[in-house]
Amino acid sequence: MDFDFTDEQKAFAKSVREFAEKEIAPGAREREQSPEFPHYIWGKMAEFGLLGLPVPEEYGGGGADAVNTMICAMPIAVLGSEEQKKKYLPELCAGSRIGAFALTEPEAGSDATALRSRAVRDGDSYILNGNKIYISNAPHADTFVTFAKTADEVGNEGISTFIVESDFPGFVRGKPLRIYTPSVGSDVGEIAFDDCRVPAENLMGVEGQGFAAMLTSLGWERLAFAGFLGAMACNLDDCIAYAKERQAFGRPIAKFQLIQAKLADMAVDLEAARLLTYKLAWMFDTGQVIHLQAAIAKLFTTEAALRNALEAIQVFGGYGCMTEENVGRTLWAAKASVIGGGTSEIQRITIARMLLR
Repeated sequence: MDFDFTDEQKAFAKSVREFAEKEIAPGAREREQSPEFPHYIWGKMAEFGLLGLPVPEEYGGGGADAVNTMICAMPIAVLGSEEQKKKYLPELCAGSRIGAFALTEPEAGSDATALRSRAVRDGDSYILNGNKIYISNAPHADTFVTFAKTADEVGNEGISTFIVESDFPGFVRGKPLRIYTPSVGSDVGEIAFDDCRVPAENLMGVEGQGFAAMLTSLGWERLAFAGFLGAMACNLDDCIAYAKERQAFGRPIAKFQLIQAKLADMAVDLEAARLLTYKLAWMFDTGQVIHLQAAIAKLFTTEAALRNALEAIQVFGGYGCMTEENVGRTLWAAKASVIGGGTSEIQRITIARMLLR
């Protein structure tokens, strides 16, 4: 297990940072307060090659290691037919399609197998009915990896996976839902299927075996929480610099042991989250079963990100509550992360069940 990055990976990481500082950072605060999707930034990311990093090169991606995730593209890349890959992946990687992952329903959140959406075969199509909620990218996406029941079996049996396009007859885009997460592209919303006609060739895999696709997709989604490593590192750096400058009782607050303890705890959380995430990525790349490790990494990384954000605000004191400071920007995103993608409670149940098998 080698976690040392190659020179090529280091150079790429440096170029991504420079891209973000040049193209994304300017105007970020204004975009966070706007309900408009940042199509200009999305296009820039596509041009730079960020939207398709782990997708195989023959389908328009970068062929990179498991260090990035697309909640729509990667399920298609891993589980889709050759025709589905050729049809959807190049456009998803190029940014001309925006993808989404339609799993959660009003009555099926933590219990993801309690789906009420139904798909019935009708000749060369499926007729899909149901509702989805809290779907990331729903207000803007045009391609949805969607889960629905095709049989009446209880639990995880009878679930199938479909690729649904927003211009299919019967697709209904519901209202956008504004959340407290101040991050670009984090808009969520509702969608509905009203006798939505989905071509049979848009079934992913085999009918009734969508639960395996669900687990694979969620594994990639949980790898996405690696994005918090950057936020945690940035908060720690800001806190170190601030603690050296901020004076209280005649000396820098970095001299106080309680502040030092906060910095130490933030550093330990960051390092542990890095190692768990890198191990999960390594397991992806080596083709191992990742369900247990994905739950462990998701649980720890998101809870560590929340601790990190709270401690960063505490170090900054009143300034940490001001919109002018960066440390407060990660708090709501971190809080949402311990709910989205499987709550911390569900991760603990999942881990325990796997251990007790």
